[in-house]
Amino acid sequence: MATATATRKKRFPKRELNTWLKNNLSWNHDQWLELISTLESQGFEEWTGAQDGIDAIGLYLETKKQNA
Repeated sequence: MATATATRKKRFPKRELNTWLKNNLSWNHDQWLELISTLESQGFEEWTGAQDGIDAIGLYLETKKQNA
């Protein structure tokens, strides 16, 4: 029998991205890779382990940056 934890989708790292964005209104490729690595080490592999998730993170940051 599967547990609720095993089937629950991992939350999108909105808080972490908002915090990061406060200090990084622009970034380079190395900073981007560091962010993805940091998110992965914080347990967001569901978002950092596939291109769709990485794209969603990038879209979120670009959208928020435009509104900042």
